[in-house]
Amino acid sequence: MKKLLGGFTLAIGCIAAGQAFADYPTKNIDMIVPFSAGGGNDTFVRALQPLVEEQLDGTLVIRNIAGGGGAVGMSRAVASPADGYTLLAASNAMLTLEAMGTVPFTHDDFDFIAKIIEEPYLIAVSSESPYQDIESLVEAAQSDSVRVGASGVGSSAYITANAIANRTESNFNLIPYPGGSEAISAAMGGHVEAVVLGGAELRSALESGRLKALATTYAERSDNLPDVPTFQESGYDLTLTVWRGIAGPKGLPDEVKQEWIAAIQQIVEDGSYEQTANNLGTELAPLYGDELEAFIDESAATMREAAGDLAN
Repeated sequence: MKKLLGGFTLAIGCIAAGQAFADYPTKNIDMIVPFSAGGGNDTFVRALQPLVEEQLDGTLVIRNIAGGGGAVGMSRAVASPADGYTLLAASNAMLTLEAMGTVPFTHDDFDFIAKIIEEPYLIAVSSESPYQDIESLVEAAQSDSVRVGASGVGSSAYITANAIANRTESNFNLIPYPGGSEAISAAMGGHVEAVVLGGAELRSALESGRLKALATTYAERSDNLPDVPTFQESGYDLTLTVWRGIAGPKGLPDEVKQEWIAAIQQIVEDGSYEQTANNLGTELAPLYGDELEAFIDESAATMREAAGDLAN
């Protein structure tokens, strides 16, 4: 009799738990942005926020927890209860930290809900530079050292610049700057011969004509940058992207993940975020489920290789 009652109690508990998640969300959802307000991750989430709130019929509270190149906020997220009420504005910055060996967690400690947008890395030069195509820049860098700016040591842009140097067999004197704006100013002022950053950060400088993009790390040409060749078509085996999406600590209830996936799929389907994504210099590139897991694993491996001797 006790065994029967115990089984009955367990079944009731499971039904109650399932019902609780079926009603998700029943309270505010904290979305950790592991960087300061105004950056790429922050802008991405704040633009998505009202659309997600409408789909989930809930409130998303953006919490900027900066520090350590994103490590502080990510550490907070991975240590949070896996109940769907603390999530992370995820990006390839997580894989960068993992590749550099500077954090105790890996991407396997997170459940990834969706990749939503992506953008390429670009290598760009001043409009007055003598190097007006990737071939001439690589030729110069193979015979002599060329100064290339990027945001801080260990950033994804810095690692990508290192990967470009390795794949093109170039001699890059990598110059780290506190942020993308400083690296762009250095390229405009002739303090470096080139700069490597994400496309969104370079968007304004490219549109003004002060910088010119020589190559993109996309596998194929970007719709936003149709005149910029890829490294692949230029003969260099290099594909990397800046991506942004949503993740949470390992163990998220499947019901929570499905609620979020359905919400994001509807936002993508109705086109309510597409123009915003394009305005940010990014492109919609949604992935979910097994395809997303494979993408994250592949990206982590690529970033580890790109880090090379930079890693701890």
